[in-house]
Amino acid sequence: MASAKTRVIIVGAGIVGASLALHFAGRGAGVHMVEEGPKAGSGVTARAFGWVNIINVMPEAANYSLVQEALAEYARLQADLPEAFAAARPGSLFWLQSAAETEAFAAAHRAAGTDVELVDAATIAACEPNLRQPPPRAIFSARDLALDPAGLAGDLIDASGATATFGRRVESLILSGDRVSGVRFVDGGMVEADLVVLTAGTAVDRLAESAGFHTGVEASPSIILRYSCPQPVVNRILRGPGLEIRQSADNMLHVAKGYIDDTAENAPERVGERILKVMHERLTLPEGVTLVEAAAGYRPFFSDGMPRLGFLPGIEGAYVAVGHPGVILAPLLGRLAAEHVLERQRSPLIPAAGLI
Repeated sequence: MASAKTRVIIVGAGIVGASLALHFAGRGAGVHMVEEGPKAGSGVTARAFGWVNIINVMPEAANYSLVQEALAEYARLQADLPEAFAAARPGSLFWLQSAAETEAFAAAHRAAGTDVELVDAATIAACEPNLRQPPPRAIFSARDLALDPAGLAGDLIDASGATATFGRRVESLILSGDRVSGVRFVDGGMVEADLVVLTAGTAVDRLAESAGFHTGVEASPSIILRYSCPQPVVNRILRGPGLEIRQSADNMLHVAKGYIDDTAENAPERVGERILKVMHERLTLPEGVTLVEAAAGYRPFFSDGMPRLGFLPGIEGAYVAVGHPGVILAPLLGRLAAEHVLERQRSPLIPAAGLI
């Protein structure tokens, strides 16, 4: 167990960094978060769809067991900090092109140990009366959550009691021989620490390279669209062919779309205009639904589908916690990292290939 004298700098105040702050501080470390953005969750976390789920993960995927445990960790976090989840909405409906495909996908999840329910068109219509053509079958995932990732990041940092510095960009790690002793800011300032944890998404490679290490993190772009809406339309997350949508407590409609390319035709704003037409076709929408934000988010991922959680090799005092899906994995990565660093417990959930 760490003493209060253990000084930890967490670079990146997104949802992963915020979870690490909560778990490190809860184990007695003195935590100082540094973030180049103006507030918690202002980077890639702000452009996350906010769906905590396993139904989007293929049962044969390398990270399936990790995501299963992540959902259990969310349940524990929700029990510990219920006020942080006051606006979260539970449950999702997911369907594929045909009823047979949907049924087979549900069976695969059940075989992998995930509890999901198949529902028919009448049930779907009762749950989502504004869905114009309910599919014949859908998978209902009761444990899923729709939440505001940036807001949750701020709540976790507040709950941790960590010191947080915003609006300062870290230029590099400070090396003293083969040990990292702190961070140096672009403005010339420095902060010393016993441990520096890099959680800043795709920026971790730039910072790790200042200590001579390449993490191999890549950027996976996706498009997040947000539409103002004057009234409630959908009750839970809906994910079917061509549309992935949720609605937040302020009635804002949130849509996630895959990134196609960087041509003008497929710019986020143009995609947002096309999706609005799709929404009118699929849903009974009130007048006044308007696109208010269209942005690409660049999610950090690794080619093997696993996150990276571990010390930089050959260097003391530097640790990395990064990977996709960050919103889903954040509470679990926070606990596993704190146990690894402060209690010397390495989790079997992340194989050797996923530990730096």
